[in-house]
Amino acid sequence: MREANEYLLGTDDDELRRLGFQHQVWAAEAAAAWERGGFGPGSHVLDIGCGPGYAALDLARLVGRQGRVVGVDVSPRFAAHLQALAAANGISNLTVEVQDVEELSLAPESFDGAYARWVLTFLRRPEAVVGGAARALRRGGRLVVHDYSNYAAFQVAPEDPAVHRVVQAVVASWRDGGGDPNVGTRVPRMMHQAGLEVVSITPLARVARPGDALWQWPRTFFDNFLPQLVANGYLAEDERRAFDAVWAARAADPGAWLATPPMVEVVGVRR
Repeated sequence: MREANEYLLGTDDDELRRLGFQHQVWAAEAAAAWERGGFGPGSHVLDIGCGPGYAALDLARLVGRQGRVVGVDVSPRFAAHLQALAAANGISNLTVEVQDVEELSLAPESFDGAYARWVLTFLRRPEAVVGGAARALRRGGRLVVHDYSNYAAFQVAPEDPAVHRVVQAVVASWRDGGGDPNVGTRVPRMMHQAGLEVVSITPLARVARPGDALWQWPRTFFDNFLPQLVANGYLAEDERRAFDAVWAARAADPGAWLATPPMVEVVGVRR
């Protein structure tokens, strides 16, 4: 059973595992972003759209006992998962709130930093999230956003039409659900309109080869999402099988490589 307002990929056990793996392969980029955001011991940090909380747990360790982390997510299932993980790991400086991130209800000027990774891309009103985060920041506080700037540019080489077809289907489904797979292009303006000064814009792109952990990252996404695309009419079953065959061939090809969808990191500060 799907939760009300459940995000595009669902909240089931397969997605929990996928998100955990995803955080592992992008952990270095997250840590570098948190440093640019000034997150550190004693900081009060908001994790927007925290999901099952893999980043929130790392943030709680980073800010230490004198700091605190508040994770906000629309999913009660994800919130319960994070609360259980925090308890099991003896983490007491982390709390979770079930909220619609487009309607953030937080005390003004109560956080030193806020973080949103692959959240705005799924939403109809991402500017509302940026505005809510800006209001919750103290002066000097920073909002750090990681999100896609051109999802359709995901590339597997050597190229094949079967891969292009799947990416087109993903993008169409995403847009029909109200999301924007290129939302990163609009984030600096959103921050400016919310009263934040953009202090850095950093491109994020990585290349993987067969056997790399990063090679498996998009594969886990496709394993979870392509059956939904078939069920909802965005992709034919023979197109899915053709994609799987191409992927298997590339995975066995020492000359193959993939480029992750272009992303952007944007950091804004409240003056």
